[in-house]
Amino acid sequence: MSPSSRHNAERNPLNLTVVITVAILCALSLTLFFIRRDRDESAAAAAREARLAAEEQAREASEATFSEQEYYNQMADEYISMLPSDKQLLARLVDSVNHHIVYYETGDRPSCYLFDLESLTTSVLFGGEKGFYCDTKLLIIGAIRQQIRVGDIVYFIAGNQAPETDETNAVVVFSMDLFTHELRLVDSGFDAIFSEHDKLTIGHSRLVYHSLFTGENHYEHTSVTYSLSAE
Repeated sequence: MSPSSRHNAERNPLNLTVVITVAILCALSLTLFFIRRDRDESAAAAAREARLAAEEQAREASEATFSEQEYYNQMADEYISMLPSDKQLLARLVDSVNHHIVYYETGDRPSCYLFDLESLTTSVLFGGEKGFYCDTKLLIIGAIRQQIRVGDIVYFIAGNQAPETDETNAVVVFSMDLFTHELRLVDSGFDAIFSEHDKLTIGHSRLVYHSLFTGENHYEHTSVTYSLSAE
């Protein structure tokens, strides 16, 4: 055997070992690649299924909420259409939580009512012959002259029928939160008007003197303008 042939024979086993090692590494890499790809595809498929399920649940919940609101809105339409002429709609509160109609009487010594569309019950929010407490003051009101809603708060201007009423407090202004039903006294005066959507102008009187000749009281008049808050 020539030296060249002997040299190639000695090198061939090494080449075979390298080839086998490379083949094993390639096979292992391909196996890991396909395992990782399958795992990634499974994770992606699971994520897609979870997202689709969440979207379906959200859609069903939205449809259920819409159907519920539609049902209560239809009830509200029917109830409002049957309100007598001496009742004035104040607010229609129909959403995913509230199902209420709020209205008040237009006559003397009025009351304000809440009708629950869910329980079909009516409750009195304020008013009546004996009056009601607003903060710590007992109010006995006459007809509601004006009312205006600013956010969730309704402001009322009403005649004052308390026993101590005179020109200085002939009208009283108070507010009610439509959702908490909290009542607050705003002011009183000889007159009041909502001058803009969120403005209240109220006239104040101060007794200057009492005429002994005519028996009349003489007053000094001023006015104050309030910016009405939605809170």
